Amino acid sequence: MNETKEPKNLRTEPKNGRTRSLVFQFFRSFVLSFFSSSVFLISTPTALAGAADRIVAVVNEEIVTESDVLSQMSALLRDEDPPADSAQARQMQQAVLQRLIDERLILQEAKRLGLTVGSDEVAERLRDIRARFERDEEYAAMLKESGLTEEQLKLKLRQQLLVQKAIDAKIRSRVLVSPAELTGPDAQASGQAGEEVLAQHLLIRVTKERPAEQALAMATQLQERLRSGESFEELARTYSEDPHAQDGGRLGWVRHGELLPELDEALFALRDGECSAPIKSPLGFHLVKLLERRSLSEEQAAASRREAEQRLYQDKFAKAMTQWLQELRRRAYIELMDE
Repeated sequence: MNETKEPKNLRTEPKNGRTRSLVFQFFRSFVLSFFSSSVFLISTPTALAGAADRIVAVVNEEIVTESDVLSQMSALLRDEDPPADSAQARQMQQAVLQRLIDERLILQEAKRLGLTVGSDEVAERLRDIRARFERDEEYAAMLKESGLTEEQLKLKLRQQLLVQKAIDAKIRSRVLVSPAELTGPDAQASGQAGEEVLAQHLLIRVTKERPAEQALAMATQLQERLRSGESFEELARTYSEDPHAQDGGRLGWVRHGELLPELDEALFALRDGECSAPIKSPLGFHLVKLLERRSLSEEQAAASRREAEQRLYQDKFAKAMTQWLQELRRRAYIELMDE
């Protein structure tokens, strides 16, 4: 039975703290939300003639208002702490504004393509949402918390379906993963190698108080202590700065592609019982030790191939989506209003 995989913070993190992380997640959720049928509440486009609050952007014949941006920010931060300062708030506000502009552009492209959404499609999506709530009171509370009437929710669902149809027509139908890609080096690095390894990990973070030179020196000293026979488990418990420190740095069984690329490459090049030299990553400096290897069963290998195919598809989808949005922006008239 497999143990827990590596913690999330072994993946690449944005450089400037929590707000950049939120902005990154915000854009990623915008791109990857189209893999699911979850509610994707798009702000309602505002006609040029009827703005009641300050206009922050013009997107062809439509506008984005300040209330649109604040509403989206409020939804984003519903389960998060507010930005630490005005600079972070401004950065997040700009990311939200860009998302709203992109939403407008996709909806406009859907209309240009002649795409429509029937009332039966909206009704089916609404039934799916209502089925998530055991009682009508819970559904009504969700609407109240979102600041929506049911008719406004229907409008947003119609817009969501239009966006999905536009993406199906322009992106999803053209993104394919070929058999050759599944046997190529990228797929091999994404879980196709047919083995997994039991690993330990130790992290020395780079911080303001501990610059890179000091972090590297500390990791090098720990490497020397490991070479002299000290226990990786005890050193990880004492010095490591990742969530697995108290478990002696044990990551459990790990497959190709599940760790940061820097760690993945170093770990799978080790021999059984061997420890790496310090490995630099955006998080700091790492030491990894390979405890043992084992081959995947046929069932595990098949699941790994499916996971690799899904990762390749999502990577290609995200790239195609980004390129399409860039093209829509290039063709559009977009004006950002000064405060």
